[in-house]
Amino acid sequence: MLLFICLNIINIFYKGKSLLKFENLSHSKEELLGLFRSECEEIFRNAGSDNSTIKKINSKVKQITKNLVQPVVNNTEHTNLERLDKILMIHYCSYIVMIEFRNRIRPYEYMDFTRRIGELWEPFCKLCWKYTSESGIAEVIPPSFEEAKLQLLSKLNAFIETTSLTAEEKKELNRYLDLMWELVASGEIQLKCDLHFEKDGIKYNIDYKSGFNSNEKGNTNRLLMVGSIFKKLNPNYVNIILVRAEENENNHYLQTLKNSNLWDVYCGHETYDKIEELAGYPLKDWIEHNIDWKNDLDNYTLDYLAENNLTQYLRW
Repeated sequence: MLLFICLNIINIFYKGKSLLKFENLSHSKEELLGLFRSECEEIFRNAGSDNSTIKKINSKVKQITKNLVQPVVNNTEHTNLERLDKILMIHYCSYIVMIEFRNRIRPYEYMDFTRRIGELWEPFCKLCWKYTSESGIAEVIPPSFEEAKLQLLSKLNAFIETTSLTAEEKKELNRYLDLMWELVASGEIQLKCDLHFEKDGIKYNIDYKSGFNSNEKGNTNRLLMVGSIFKKLNPNYVNIILVRAEENENNHYLQTLKNSNLWDVYCGHETYDKIEELAGYPLKDWIEHNIDWKNDLDNYTLDYLAENNLTQYLRW
């Protein structure tokens, strides 16, 4: 009984210390990394090295991130740019620690690591829209496939009525159209891309790509279909693809999208220029001054990535 009471007192003490760290944190990179690492190390010691531990650590990191970001959002003394600067740093440090502990528990393979870097880059870029200082930006809920279908059918039926087709011919044409919609729907086309917003009366649809590989045929066809549907719904709808990697002019599928007149495609530095134009934040400058994977990752992770030729993918 005495042991149980002592353990509870110790537990309460350490919880209090943890809360004090949150309250007194100045949000420097070193302090953020120290906080995330200490919290994750405790989970790692108690839970062991298995896949469930990865989920526990990621969940903990997300909760800490939320706890750190909220006071920054609520702080009225900061300008919008200062606020976003701090929020980006919190998220970047959370990424560093998630990568470190994932690699300790289950060392990264090539595909896992490149995919993970892309998965982290997209939400990082989207923070510029979520906490933008730009006025006139509003989130847009994209139509579902069924809603888009009904809108297009309405326009198409209105056009058919203006033709000189007989009632029987119109009926036959609609039968073929129904078959075409069934074929399209069988591919489970999703119109919801990564980001939809409206600015100055113009609706934008943004799809993020970490890179564009040589085996993107299925994804290219999907994007062409999605881009076509949005343009049919509204010719002024702007479809944009933002690619993290620099452009590969020999990539057939990327060039197909660029030449389609359905999508505006930006790669590498052009991507960051477009983000600054649309969201009003110089993300590339922030990255150049703050992101330093090779010095911020711990030695164990960095040595492992170097030995397995994975450091080349640490480029944002």
